[in-house]
Amino acid sequence: MHLRAIKPLLAQIAASLALCACGSTTTTSTTASTGQARRPPPARHKGPAGPARRSGSPAAAHGPGVGRAQSVRASGTTLVVTVTSVIDPLRGSGANVPPGTTPVGVQVSVHNAGPGGYDSSATGDFSLLSAGGPAAPAFVSKGACQTPLRDFMNAISAGELRTGCVSFALPNGQKPTTVRFSPDGGHTDHRLSWAAR
Repeated sequence: MHLRAIKPLLAQIAASLALCACGSTTTTSTTASTGQARRPPPARHKGPAGPARRSGSPAAAHGPGVGRAQSVRASGTTLVVTVTSVIDPLRGSGANVPPGTTPVGVQVSVHNAGPGGYDSSATGDFSLLSAGGPAAPAFVSKGACQTPLRDFMNAISAGELRTGCVSFALPNGQKPTTVRFSPDGGHTDHRLSWAAR
């Protein structure tokens, strides 16, 4: 096999390993200079998002819109989660997405209201849906949604606020309809949804 043929294969393997190891996210941990975590404004808890609107598609948009904070129980703690923006398409990101797909970024904030800590992964907890179904996580090499070495959903202490971006490969021609948050990698019955438009 020629060296030219091996280089793209090695690049794709490295990108896949990085995605599996840490998720497709950007981390920002926000703390005040006193060392205490900043708290977001109090969120009104409306309970889990209601049932999906009937439109003939399992991925029909439902839930409150982007920008709305929602609370959910997770293992030993309560999380206040906000989808702050959906970037469609995610331009200039150097995203490694399969042919026939477009990179899309989902920017989020997660406040651990306590009492316990929370440890998971962004690509296990967040998902993006379109009329075509769920989008696959994507590796992003630069920009606002750059995939970091450490996933922002790892080891969140009680009282801590984390922000980050999760990237996905959406089939060309599809528009994001719903962002979902399923704590603990979806191993609970609790789930939040936001209408992506």
